[in-house]
Amino acid sequence: MTSVRSPIGEMTLDGQVIIHRLDPDVVVSVEAAKEVERLTGELADGARVATVVDMRGMGFAGRDAREVFAHMGGVEAATALLVRSDLSAGMAGLFKTFQSPDRPVQIFTEEQEAVDWARRQVGG
Repeated sequence: MTSVRSPIGEMTLDGQVIIHRLDPDVVVSVEAAKEVERLTGELADGARVATVVDMRGMGFAGRDAREVFAHMGGVEAATALLVRSDLSAGMAGLFKTFQSPDRPVQIFTEEQEAVDWARRQVGG
C-alpha cells in the first residue's frame, strides 16, 4: 500500500482503490480539492481506480471545491462517500443531485460496504 498526505487527510492506495480519510472538522477549499485531484492521479499512475472518501468527520466543502470533486472522472472511475448518519447521507445526496458527478457515486454508512462497492467498480 502506498500512502500520501493530502491537504485535507490521508490517502492510501490499496490495489485499485484509494481510501481518503478526511481530517476531523476539515474545511475544504477549491485549492485543496485541486490538490486532491492531482494526488489522486499521481496515486493511480494511469490505472483505473475507485475512491472511498471517509467524510464522517468533515466540516464543510465550499461550492467551488464540490465542483472540482464532481468532475474527477478523468482520474476516478467511481467514488464511494462514507458518511456518519442518514442525515449526512441526505446531505451527500445533494452533492449527487446538484453537482452532477461525471462518474458513479454512491453513499454508504458502513466502511466495508463502501470498499466492496468501490472494488466492484474497478473489477476487483
